[in-house]
Amino acid sequence: MGSFTATYWRNLFKDYKEAALDAAKDCKEHPLKASTYISILAAGVYLNRCNPTESSFKEELLQNTIKIMQVGQNVRNPITENYVKWLGQCYNEGIVRRLNLGIISFIWLDDYDEMCALYKAICPYLKVRYLTFHKRVIDIGFMDKWWVLDNKMKDYDVNEAEFHGRVMQLSN
Repeated sequence: MGSFTATYWRNLFKDYKEAALDAAKDCKEHPLKASTYISILAAGVYLNRCNPTESSFKEELLQNTIKIMQVGQNVRNPITENYVKWLGQCYNEGIVRRLNLGIISFIWLDDYDEMCALYKAICPYLKVRYLTFHKRVIDIGFMDKWWVLDNKMKDYDVNEAEFHGRVMQLSN
């Protein structure tokens, strides 16, 4: 039994050594191809390391909620305020989920909380369909950034309705 195991590991090492030597030989013969593969691999590793987590989404949502709270009620952008409130409500309901694809993440809404034991919630035939999944995605995480939430927070302290009211007063 012992010699069989030793032979197995010896042959495995020999195979990997040959594969590594062949790969090095191919890199010398085709340097452009090798550098392209290495660049793609390095980019994939970098993007994987920069893939945001669900806790970073929660943290950013909390920070954005605080930013909005620090702005006066009349000055707040109602679209941003309603979006952030809605996301908070979804978290309270427990329906927010994260799909991690390695280099990109999606925050999406499920129908039920994970702890829900209703038949509709646990039946595999009633789960979210792949064809309608894109309608449930509420944010996209890529390169350490949540893109939809960041976009919604632009001009969070600018209420367009307030400007229109003042323009009307100035023109009269």
